[in-house]
Amino acid sequence: MNKTSIEKKIEINTTSQILWKVFTDPSITRQMGGEYLTDWKVGSSLNWKGTDGNIYTNGVILELEPGKVFKHNLFNQDEETNILSVLTYKLEDNNGSTTLYAREEYNIEMTEKEYEEASEGWTFALNVLKETAESFAMQTKAV
Repeated sequence: MNKTSIEKKIEINTTSQILWKVFTDPSITRQMGGEYLTDWKVGSSLNWKGTDGNIYTNGVILELEPGKVFKHNLFNQDEETNILSVLTYKLEDNNGSTTLYAREEYNIEMTEKEYEEASEGWTFALNVLKETAESFAMQTKAV
């Protein structure tokens, strides 16, 4: 069976404003392995640069509403015309915590094994994001 999208949801014990800062502040994203290279405007390029200095992904910001929605595409490696996938992050405030909905829609079909590996990668990444955001929120309260 071929899969073409992955959807995840995670509850993070901080506000959407703090979670947004965790997404966009390079001093925080580096704690998660790298930083986005972008000016955070719709239509702008978006790259992920690892802490090792390598560029791992490239794409374009498609939709952006700070603290609420972040949508971008990803191109196949070294190509800027062949879209591999579209990622959407939606943040929903819940009285001091935030539900993060993440969806990746692939323009390729995936085998069951590829899907499982990608899904596990998403789970790992979202847990790292949760841990980083909650730690940052605690540090922010302590100051």
